[in-house]
Amino acid sequence: MSNKILLEGMFFTENSFQVKVMLRDPEIPYSLHGHEFYELVVVVSGSGTHLTIQGKHQLEEGSVFFVRPGALHGYENIDNLMLYNILIGKNLFSRNIFDLSEIPGFKSFFLQTQENIPILKLNTYQLSEVTALLKEIKKESEHLDFGRGSDTMTYAKLLQLIVLIARLDRAKPRASVQITQRISSIMAYMEQNLNRSISLQELMELSNMSASTLNRQFKTYTGWSPVEYHIHRRIAYSCSLLLSKPMSIEEISEATGFSDANYFSRQFRSLMHMSPKHYKKLWTQPIS
Repeated sequence: MSNKILLEGMFFTENSFQVKVMLRDPEIPYSLHGHEFYELVVVVSGSGTHLTIQGKHQLEEGSVFFVRPGALHGYENIDNLMLYNILIGKNLFSRNIFDLSEIPGFKSFFLQTQENIPILKLNTYQLSEVTALLKEIKKESEHLDFGRGSDTMTYAKLLQLIVLIARLDRAKPRASVQITQRISSIMAYMEQNLNRSISLQELMELSNMSASTLNRQFKTYTGWSPVEYHIHRRIAYSCSLLLSKPMSIEEISEATGFSDANYFSRQFRSLMHMSPKHYKKLWTQPIS
C-alpha cells in the first residue's frame, strides 16, 4: 500500500513565498505520509509518539525535528499535543546560504538522510526563544500587503531560526547509552515530583551514585545540575499552569513546591527572563 504524499500545491500558491507556519492545537493522529516540501516541527506542549521508518520516538514539550522531502513520518498516542509546523518549499531551502552549511549543528540536524530524523530537545528557555521567533515568522508570512517587505523579513527570520536550532544542536551533550538510561530514570522520577523540591541526597539514594558522579554525569547529559534541572522542570510546569488554570501566582507557587510566591517569581524570572505575569500576558494576548 502506498503512503500519502502531501504536495506543495496544497499549501503554496504558484507565486507565493514558500514558507507557511501552522499552529496545530491540538495535533491529531496521522498515519505515515511524506511531503514534497521540507517540514520543521516544534512541540510546544503535550506528548505523543512520532512514527518513522526507523521506529517510534517519544515527543514532549521542547521536541524539535526536521523532515526532508520524501521522508515518511506520522503521529500516534496523542495527548494534548500542540506543535508548530513550518513548511518550507524545497527550492527555497536549497538556496546557497553563505556559511550555513559550515555549522556542525546544521549538518547533523538539517542534512540527515531521509530515513534518519533526529529529535532535538529544547529546555524551557530555549523553547520560549524559538516559539517567540516562530510567532514573528507566522505574522510576517501572513501579511498580504504589497510593499511591506514581508517576504524578505520572513526569509530573514527563518534563517535566524535555522541558525539558532543548528547552534543548539551543536551544543547538545553526547552521552553513552548507559549514561542516558541512568539519567533518564532520574529525570522520569523528577517528572513525577514537580509539586515539591527534591534533595540531592534523595537522588543519590535513587541512583546509587555518589554526589560527585551524579552531578558530573547529569550535567554532562543535560547541562544542568540535578537540582537546577528539577527547578527548570518545575518552572516549565508552572508555565503550563499559568496558561491552562485560573490560579493565582501564590497558588501556582504552592502547586510547584516553592517556599513562597516571591521566591517562585525570582526563579521564574531567572529562567524565563520575564515575570510570571508577563509570561501569561505574552501567550494569552492576541497579536495585534
